[in-house]
Amino acid sequence: MKKGRKLISLCLVLAITACAFAGCGGKAAETKAPECAAAETETTKAAPASKAATAESASKSAPASETAPGPSQAGVTGAGSKAGAASAAAPKEEIPAGDISITWEDSRVYADLSLGRYRRITTYGVKGYEDVPFITVHDYLDILCEGRQRITVEDNVMKVFLNGTEAVIDPWEDTIRFDDPARFRSFGEVDGAIVEESEYNVITASEKHASRQEDTRPLVISLRDYHMPVIAYEDTVLMPFLALQNTFGAVRMCPVLAYNGKDYFNAFEADDFLLEEEHAAAKDSPYIKAIYSGPFAKKDKTTQAYADYGYYSVCLLLDLTFGHKEEKNITSFDEYFTRMNAKPVMTSTDPSSAMLAEFMLFNYLFDSGHDSVFHPDTVFGVDVKADADTAKNIAGEIMKSEAGRELFSEEKAGGKPAQQAQEEAEAAQQAREEAEKQNTGEMILGVLTEKGLKIPEIAPLLVWSTYMEKLRPADYGDERLDYAGDTAVIYFNAFKDDTAKRQPSYYLDPIREEDAKESSFAFFYQCFEDIKKHKDVKKVVINLADNGGGAAAGLISILGFLSEDGEVRITDRDMMTGSFREECYHVDTNLDGIADERDGFGGQYDFYILCSGSSYSCGNALPYFAQQQGLAKIIGTAPGGGDCVVAAFIDAYGHCAYYSGMLKLGNMEGGKFVSNENGTEPDLNMMPSVLDYTSTPWFDPEGIADAVRQYENGATEISYGERDPAEIVTTLLEALLEKLEKAG
Repeated sequence: MKKGRKLISLCLVLAITACAFAGCGGKAAETKAPECAAAETETTKAAPASKAATAESASKSAPASETAPGPSQAGVTGAGSKAGAASAAAPKEEIPAGDISITWEDSRVYADLSLGRYRRITTYGVKGYEDVPFITVHDYLDILCEGRQRITVEDNVMKVFLNGTEAVIDPWEDTIRFDDPARFRSFGEVDGAIVEESEYNVITASEKHASRQEDTRPLVISLRDYHMPVIAYEDTVLMPFLALQNTFGAVRMCPVLAYNGKDYFNAFEADDFLLEEEHAAAKDSPYIKAIYSGPFAKKDKTTQAYADYGYYSVCLLLDLTFGHKEEKNITSFDEYFTRMNAKPVMTSTDPSSAMLAEFMLFNYLFDSGHDSVFHPDTVFGVDVKADADTAKNIAGEIMKSEAGRELFSEEKAGGKPAQQAQEEAEAAQQAREEAEKQNTGEMILGVLTEKGLKIPEIAPLLVWSTYMEKLRPADYGDERLDYAGDTAVIYFNAFKDDTAKRQPSYYLDPIREEDAKESSFAFFYQCFEDIKKHKDVKKVVINLADNGGGAAAGLISILGFLSEDGEVRITDRDMMTGSFREECYHVDTNLDGIADERDGFGGQYDFYILCSGSSYSCGNALPYFAQQQGLAKIIGTAPGGGDCVVAAFIDAYGHCAYYSGMLKLGNMEGGKFVSNENGTEPDLNMMPSVLDYTSTPWFDPEGIADAVRQYENGATEISYGERDPAEIVTTLLEALLEKLEKAG
């Protein structure tokens, strides 16, 4: 789940664009500057700090992978592991005051998408960290928290108070400690909840059922392991910009700024805006031009210090927030990239090579519908082009490692040795390159396939997406309500919420017809107002056949309509703190301003949810919670998965992506957390064979109503008779190839 607009996200390596909202947690896609009431920042100076504290320079520090304890995250503790060995092992050195200089007295920070609104800050430079921007903690937190934080400094140790909890920055140890990261992010009925109080409107905290959460664990981050010094400076603390953004910004799920050599821009939200086809012209806008025309744009190489900074900032962000580390058997990303032989190219001073390696690794590693790189543009003066030779070299280096070989087949299809197949494929690739210029996604797919890359786990989702695009009727629309006898069918392809921008609320300005395009609550409200007029309707089917997910608040709203009394319960785990939570809400489905038992339609209608393998993220969560809580029967096929929130990724090159973040939906089973990834099985299997995909009535209300009748008569599976396998497979492959061609 995510807040706001539709996310184009299926498989970046395949360069596919699909109608998928990302996520499994509304907070994860927070891309705007936090909307907080301003409060004065308090700084208490208890001791002079004229000399700067320091960590070892990057050139002298040992790699985190050599010093970090095996079972823990390198540089990150608080999940039951001891502090990183590197923190204790490296002696503290002093950075002389003369090694600190002002790079820019007037750097501008554009926290939103206007060039008319900005904040001036000072950017510092530190000897040994050439081109790396250092800023003060005060400046960054004023931007991130909009002045709501309170800061004290004593003996150079800084304490940051927010939401009734604190974070401690210790320059002597180069550490940041969050007592309660979830509460630091947001507080309310549940700290760090998937839906915050600021998102409440028709959704409110339940008064009938109390939310509950397990105790959270403190989080200690050793920045020395990431070669990022924490420097006591005058009455504040200096840190590399991404050290702040990928700790404080990541904890608050808001790492969105990019540095272009002088100024800081909300490149994440700008690039997210460009994903929508109707906004493509914005690539030539003044804002985009400003991002990519800073001092770095005149450089086609980085310093080694900056390249290392870029690499370790990625490791820091992912160590803290990547939600699938356990499944991928990753203890730390530095260890993982080192084990994959990918670290040398990811620390290259050639931004193009570093970005291409990141592009390839992330997309195969993440391998889910929540993971998508926006585009390969960088703030440096280079274009990341489809360089097949570089891609082949990177893939070759990865294949030399034991971990890398696990991603590739020993032999190509047809029994040819991998080397022979590679030579043949390279010759064919050269011919294709001469014939036409390829886009980056196609080139990388070709290279990895030639090397024998195994079929990624995301492939079924890609195929399902192709199914739905092939079968969906022209001009079917994004949402619709149909009737077939005693059955109403509600179809929509994305979970939406307009709470942040709909002013005034529905309580003052009643729902309008056009609101359905921006709000799932408004759409379902309109549907049930109409359904109530059809007295013969007894059954309601919610059609998620090609719904890729969306806003968490949209999910909560729809569950409220299925509930008997507007009460909603969802469960999740915060992977950063280890806390399992039950979040309880009430949805005012009749808009009378009263949270009572007159809300909800459970018991008034028999509910069914139609799923396919293309039902992803919120489209996976709705049937999961509905089935668990007895709100609806599931028909169709098992949904496609997607258990994590969507997190924002941005690196030192201004490269933006989505990925699976730290909040994961699921439940406790036998004292162990089990995600909702594969937690739903259909009560009625409407597609027992892949050959039945064209026969299944995904978009036919009469056929859907007939399937429901068959279920009521005792059927658990529907048969459609014999099909011609060759014809079906040929049709599907043609559609898949057509989709790949359009993706370019």
